[in-house]
Amino acid sequence: MFKRIAMIAVLGVLIYSCNQATQTAEEAQVKMISEMVTEPLSLEGQEVTFEGTITHICRHSGDKMRVNQLDDSDFSIMVMLEDFQTQINQDFEGRKVKVTGVLKTQVRNLDEMEHDHDHAHDGEEGHECESTEEAIKMLEERGITPDVMAYIEMKGFEIIEVAATEETEDETVEVAEATKTGEGC
Repeated sequence: MFKRIAMIAVLGVLIYSCNQATQTAEEAQVKMISEMVTEPLSLEGQEVTFEGTITHICRHSGDKMRVNQLDDSDFSIMVMLEDFQTQINQDFEGRKVKVTGVLKTQVRNLDEMEHDHDHAHDGEEGHECESTEEAIKMLEERGITPDVMAYIEMKGFEIIEVAATEETEDETVEVAEATKTGEGC
């Protein structure tokens, strides 16, 4: 009798913990890369999940990779590997990946403003804006079209191996998630 109660308790704990992990994974919005790069400001700072093909892993620094949208290679996004830099290597190029991370934006052409910009920074080089919106506003005020780049700060990933036939499901090969100090088993 005691064995049955213990087994039921263990089973209950397992079901509860699995359900909690599912809820956490579902919190990130599933997005297409095309949506993230064409409307980055609407998603800035939000956690997103997307799938794509790894087309390049930086050989110089090893701290970033480029991921193309699965059905349209015209759309790609830069993924900053963060804590996963040692877990991803050039052998993963060409593989399908599922990434979870926070979408960030950066204005790439702020240097165009420097030529016409009266610095109120008393000799400081460069220009730091408090937000992407502030940088865009300043560029537009000077008649410069802002070049906004979206990128992802990675929080987790899955490398997925496509099965030999189209009739079978994808098989997950490797899964990684960030763990914070003091968390985990």
